[in-house]
Amino acid sequence: MRLFSTPKETPEETNARTLRKAVRQLEYDTIQNNYFYDYTNGIKNWSNHLSNTRQFINDCARRCFGRRTCVVLGSGYCLDVPVLELSRMFDNVLLVDIVHPKHVIKKTREFSNVKIITEDITKIAVETHNCINRYKDFAADVLICSPNYSIGNYSDILNDFDFVISVNTLSFLSQPIIKYLAQLRLVDDISATALQTFMQQYHINMLPKGKSCIISPISEKLYNSDGLQMYDKSIAYIPKEVIRDPKEWTWNYSQSHTERIEYGVKAWEY
Repeated sequence: MRLFSTPKETPEETNARTLRKAVRQLEYDTIQNNYFYDYTNGIKNWSNHLSNTRQFINDCARRCFGRRTCVVLGSGYCLDVPVLELSRMFDNVLLVDIVHPKHVIKKTREFSNVKIITEDITKIAVETHNCINRYKDFAADVLICSPNYSIGNYSDILNDFDFVISVNTLSFLSQPIIKYLAQLRLVDDISATALQTFMQQYHINMLPKGKSCIISPISEKLYNSDGLQMYDKSIAYIPKEVIRDPKEWTWNYSQSHTERIEYGVKAWEY
């Protein structure tokens, strides 16, 4: 007979624990930390991009009709998010990401109306983590056809908010998932592109029209040490009619002795 019973885990606690496992397996925290490392080692190259991003968000926010709740999708380290300005413009600011850096969590405590929300906006991180255990013959279509994309659609939730920001997230949504699947040799280039395209389109479709803004790298260029362009590829598969009157700039992402990466960024109201 047990003198003390272990408290039963709530569904919310179970979901949170499962998500943490997926975050570790898909290395979301490592990717996020590498992103911050790149920033700290090349801040001069990033200053123009971060300034443009924050300014665009502020300009869009000022034109926003409602001032109750603002949602930031893909908040990460908040380097490109004008948290202070948004907290002054809206009653509530929600920072949404699959994992939040400790210093961001600590920083947000300074704002009574800024809240951290841990959520997987791809909706399939956990399913990706479990895929090799659940499917003998895995295919990317398993994720594309996931019931998670139709159950509890985010668009129904996001439509209740006054302003939704997708900040430098769209083009990178699928990276951890595709990297994980590629390591397991479960996707090839064709299926990876199909999955990436689907995830990006879903992300756009869930944003409420007329009260959202999107900032995202659209293209990636790689130059060698001699300044010779090695490739120029698209990293965002977005219908042209979706992008209207965009602001455009170049993000000098990284530079070393051997190569330089440059992103072409577009920002637009949706």
